[in-house]
Amino acid sequence: MKIDVQQNVLLKSYNTFRVGGPVRFFATASRWEDMYNLREFAKKQGVPYMVLGGGSNVLFADEGYPGLVILNQMNKIHFQQNTVTTEGGVTWMKLVMMAAEQNLGGISGFCNVPGTIGGAVYGNAGIPDVCMKDVFLNATILPTKSDKPMIVGPDYANFSYRNSYFKQTKDIILSCTMRLEVAPKAFIKQMVNRYIKSRIMKQPAGLTCGSFFKNPGTFPSAGWLIEQAGCKGMMVGGAQISQKHANFFMNTGDATASDIINLALKVHQKVKDKFDVELEPEVQILPRNPFYK
Repeated sequence: MKIDVQQNVLLKSYNTFRVGGPVRFFATASRWEDMYNLREFAKKQGVPYMVLGGGSNVLFADEGYPGLVILNQMNKIHFQQNTVTTEGGVTWMKLVMMAAEQNLGGISGFCNVPGTIGGAVYGNAGIPDVCMKDVFLNATILPTKSDKPMIVGPDYANFSYRNSYFKQTKDIILSCTMRLEVAPKAFIKQMVNRYIKSRIMKQPAGLTCGSFFKNPGTFPSAGWLIEQAGCKGMMVGGAQISQKHANFFMNTGDATASDIINLALKVHQKVKDKFDVELEPEVQILPRNPFYK
């Protein structure tokens, strides 16, 4: 089967920061078979590969990515009683609204989560009210060390705060099955509207990945620490800390990836100096994360 692989595609078009240089190889996967074939292509080329969803939790460097980026556009959804099985490329808003039409809720808070289901499983995404761990039943994955799909449950996933075992294994998330709650359609849509309004009030709109740093477990939120360290509104080049929410790093229009990274490093140091807390990025910085030496 012929694989449509492009070269030197600018990654700034495929992430919410709208920054990043060219990738060596770029391709789209709309079927499980595509994922397998593209992974084999990367192996034959001797390059690293990664699967990209909505690009809402990733920061590509200005030099780009030296391997293959696979854009996940697998979007099948299947409801059965109070469960849903959805492929990894489905967006949260699409799933929440389709579930509402089936009188199924319990995931309304995810309407505020940008990106795709696959990325949410990978990083145990969520909000204070609900996270992937709370609704996860199982996932079908393409294991890194196997050519055959495999179904895995919560024990394998080993979810923790904004983390999972999948981050270590680099398994490809093909689909995920979640447990939903039966509820009236009108009530679910009311909850969705409430979450959307809350997000508009609390979070800035614009070119951002959302929360940049994880909340440290034994301290106040990362946003509070950043604000108390005097970083709100701080700028490096075209990157700025939001005046509305201190854990939101914004591309004001002409930022480079280096601007955002250097701003984050400055914030990290200021918080460490004031509180002796090492903030850990929630966003995935590629190809090299400067916070992990």
